[in-house]
Amino acid sequence: MTDGKFTGEVVGFVPIKRQTFRYTAAVLRMSQKTAFMATIATLNRPYVFLTGATGLVGGLVLARLLSFGLPVAVMVRGHRKQSASERVASLMQRLEGRFGQLFTRPVVLDGDLVSPGLGMSPGDREWIAKNCDSVIHSAANLLFRPAVDHPENEPYRTNVEGTRQLLELMTSAGITEWHYVSTAYIAGLRSGRILEGEFDVGQEFGNDYERSKLMCEQLLRSSSSIHSLTVYRPSIVIDLQQKASIRADKTIDSAFAMFKALSQRFGLPEQGDWFRRLGFSGNERKNIVTVDWVSAMIVQIYRRPALHRQTYHLTSPTGTSVGELEGGFRAAVVDGGVKLPEGRIEVPALFNEQAAPFVAAFKPYFKDDPVFDRTNITNAMGVCGESELANLTVGALGDFYRQQAKPTVPVTQPSLPSSVWDSFVAVTTRGDLASNVVAFNAAAKHDRHLLGLELVGAGGGQWLLEESASGWLAIVGWPGSASIRFVVSAETMSRLTDRALSVHLAIEAGLIVLEVDASDDGVLTRGETSNIDAAIERFARLIAEVQQTAKQEVLKSEVANVH
Repeated sequence: MTDGKFTGEVVGFVPIKRQTFRYTAAVLRMSQKTAFMATIATLNRPYVFLTGATGLVGGLVLARLLSFGLPVAVMVRGHRKQSASERVASLMQRLEGRFGQLFTRPVVLDGDLVSPGLGMSPGDREWIAKNCDSVIHSAANLLFRPAVDHPENEPYRTNVEGTRQLLELMTSAGITEWHYVSTAYIAGLRSGRILEGEFDVGQEFGNDYERSKLMCEQLLRSSSSIHSLTVYRPSIVIDLQQKASIRADKTIDSAFAMFKALSQRFGLPEQGDWFRRLGFSGNERKNIVTVDWVSAMIVQIYRRPALHRQTYHLTSPTGTSVGELEGGFRAAVVDGGVKLPEGRIEVPALFNEQAAPFVAAFKPYFKDDPVFDRTNITNAMGVCGESELANLTVGALGDFYRQQAKPTVPVTQPSLPSSVWDSFVAVTTRGDLASNVVAFNAAAKHDRHLLGLELVGAGGGQWLLEESASGWLAIVGWPGSASIRFVVSAETMSRLTDRALSVHLAIEAGLIVLEVDASDDGVLTRGETSNIDAAIERFARLIAEVQQTAKQEVLKSEVANVH
């Protein structure tokens, strides 16, 4: 602050609702009126509702949204081995390892596209309506085999009916901004130049997956409840960081798996022989893109409303030839330690028989790709300052699949120990998100007593915290009502609750960051920091309450053990 006026640099591209300033130790000197430079951070941050977070594209989209400080709510289904929350906890560990940074945890909503009503509780639906203002729909079933051969009519059940159910939920929640991850291959069997603005021109399809994705686009484009629809059409997506992969596109991976299996059985084929047996010349070009580039472009476009309401081909400018693919496959098998027979075994009939399932499912996908128009995406790259996608070389493909050729050792994700903060939240949080909404509505009437907390790292999340005469209330999610919010890493929170560090020392050391709404005249007046000091003291009382809760839990445990 200089002469009582805020100065700063604007970051972020979400619609401005109110200005927020960030303070670090250099700013916060208890009871001192220190001159400082403030930075405008995020602005009344509503949540983005994300589907497909456990998939390849969706997982990296989640990480990139969080890296920009955007709060995210994810819909994830639990399964027999892990609950929805446990799946997201494991996912976040992998993403943090991949990106080398800690992330705030998303709000996890247990739901499933193929369940009636998405399997969501009324409380979760109410929370979405209160906190979310946009949706990124990335979830999809990627099966290529005919739907008539699937007992549940996949991929139509997930891709079309699931999208229809999601549209109903978003409509009832009043969410009108959509970002839909489609596919460039809604072009079907067309050739020539495919414009980004085209979608249904009566094309034929190579498989039901392509047809189902076009049907989804038709459903969303015809909806009167969607006021802004942005469509992203990636081509074949691969993850060059194989060991950090979440769940890869099966098109190229399945081709390599078949090449590897047949090589182990019949011997390494001569260069070009494998694809020729499948009916290819080797000159056909496939459009392959990396998930890092695709996810970066989706999030960069999402952050800029001026780029919305367009369709983007997330495609390579040149593509990769089938011959180059086979060259990468060969290099991976030769150098990857795959055990091969001593000589090539010529059994064409048996080879063709074992290759038949792959050919039936994937041959339409391996035809020569059309030329995908990239006018919109090229413009977006210029606006966002993103680099062009690099061409995939035989060497890069060989390195990628060489990792896949090596024997894999199953990795068991360690379970995260419960923290003192977890125990406190369990005691002070209402039972479901519906109760949280009710509690928020009541607390918002006297929001000067509210604190916001963003906990970054394992076990993290966002909470609105209310202090009253009867104790503390922790409200899941971040409605944005608190004028002062604390950003803390999970490690720092652990040190605070274990009494290894005080709140004041943590602030002085820069381990706690405060976000303050500049639009709230009661927070800062003519440079005075009294309200910030009061908020810090409330936060210190919160930590003391957490410590007391932990002490009581230990005493209860000791008593239970005695009896």
